[in-house]
Amino acid sequence: MKIWQRTARMSLPMLLAFALVACGTDEEPVDASEASAAAASAPDPVTAVPIKINVSTPLDQAPTPGKTLFWLQCELPICAKIGGGVEAAVEAAGWDFETQVFKATDPAGGLESAIQRKPDAIAITGIPSAAIKPQLEAAAAAGIPVVTCAPGPEEPSAETFGAICSQTTGPDGENLAKWAIKDSGGVAHMVMVTISAFPSLQTTVDGMESVLDDYCPACSSGVLDLTVEDLAGGQVAAKLIAYLQTNPKTNYVVFNFGDLEIGVPEALKASGFEDKVKLIGNGAGPQQFQALIDGGMDAAWVAYPAVYSGWEMVDAALRLADGGELPAGYQEEIAALPSYIVDSADGAKALEPSLDYPGPEGYEDQFKALWQVN
Repeated sequence: MKIWQRTARMSLPMLLAFALVACGTDEEPVDASEASAAAASAPDPVTAVPIKINVSTPLDQAPTPGKTLFWLQCELPICAKIGGGVEAAVEAAGWDFETQVFKATDPAGGLESAIQRKPDAIAITGIPSAAIKPQLEAAAAAGIPVVTCAPGPEEPSAETFGAICSQTTGPDGENLAKWAIKDSGGVAHMVMVTISAFPSLQTTVDGMESVLDDYCPACSSGVLDLTVEDLAGGQVAAKLIAYLQTNPKTNYVVFNFGDLEIGVPEALKASGFEDKVKLIGNGAGPQQFQALIDGGMDAAWVAYPAVYSGWEMVDAALRLADGGELPAGYQEEIAALPSYIVDSADGAKALEPSLDYPGPEGYEDQFKALWQVN
């Protein structure tokens, strides 16, 4: 959302501050005192490493062995990472694991295939229930619970998703905006690089924009909407450079997940943007954390526990398939994932040797203790 789109929701003091920033042309310097006040008013981003899993209630007894969970995996690399967590958790619980990759354009077809296999539970990520409503109703009629992560802003129900971990990635967008406001001294001009074919990713954009709206009248944001084909075809860098050339005020490029950054830093440096923008984002992996260690354009990345999210979905599936009910307060516990921002070389080095953040330290053993398995 651009600056001018947000003025209608500003209070009178904020509008006066905005006038100092925006009067004249867009290129005029920001009033330093107003920007500093905005940076001071914004909440601090979460940068502390989480130490506990979100789930707290043990199962009444160990999971019934030999049941099957069917994992529907999207075609993006991050979904493969989540799938690794799903498979490991299923194995730890003593269940059987089946999987299939579905197309972003046809999640309904994927869910239909899963239902035909008659598993005891199904897991999927990133797809809102509205996109697969008839199939979810069919799964409910067949007595097959479907669990998910990050479908967007919705609540679980008997005929949609039985449990929803990380209901939205909005908190990650909020955290990145808070970081950029502080880092920029109240003059962050951000562009979110995203793929709208996955509607849940919009919540990251919404989270970012809501924080800018609330705390930073001199800040602005935009969206670079790409396709899965752009990512697969290596077109992200070219489209981002074109965006930056037509939006020269941009000083923070925000990637909605780490895979979108592949090849981008090198292309930006070659095009003369090395000292003009900082690269930040969600869903970091080894490439991003190594870049933080090496120094350069990468400045801050959300350590998003993709693998852990797989374990959390399995936890919900175990409870729904065996008992049919979730404990009181369970949905509130899993509404957001235990993520945090890494913004220093030392913070990234703490993730060595894998240079990845699967989840809070010892999360596997914490889940196994709740499940009463070795």
